[in-house]
Amino acid sequence: MRRLFSAMLFAFLISTAPGAARADLFRLGLAIGEGMSINGGDVSRIPVSLELVPSLGWTWFKFDLGFYITLEDLQAGNVALDKNLTLRPGCRLSPPIIPLYFRFAVPLQVINFDWGILLGVGVDFKLLGPLGIFGEINTQLTKNFGWGSNGVPLDFQAGLRVAF
Repeated sequence: MRRLFSAMLFAFLISTAPGAARADLFRLGLAIGEGMSINGGDVSRIPVSLELVPSLGWTWFKFDLGFYITLEDLQAGNVALDKNLTLRPGCRLSPPIIPLYFRFAVPLQVINFDWGILLGVGVDFKLLGPLGIFGEINTQLTKNFGWGSNGVPLDFQAGLRVAF
């Protein structure tokens, strides 16, 4: 009887802990970001980007489909909305209680087709009701850029999210 009571108390505490009670089955995030590419001792800027990420899943695991676009062409020095549309299907693993998550995706560039692997880590804070803010750092290694042999890009993003 004592073990049963202890197990029930433990289950109650875990299920009501902050973060564990997030029943956000659907999540929609919108982020703006900028980054840098590191190649040896050289550091160069990555264009400003915008990403819309709908996610579907549970507290610990979510499936993502990111829509990523760069907002400028650094070589031409102008706005280029049609330059780089990339779909980023993937998933994220977010342990309950702590606001940390890990992201994995396979970026598929639509124009001038390219593909690769995206790895990221981020933090997600709930604000009020379904609203929250998040910050993320990603690296995207792609076939056309030699899988990182031409520099390792780091993309910093921050944005708002809505979870239902």
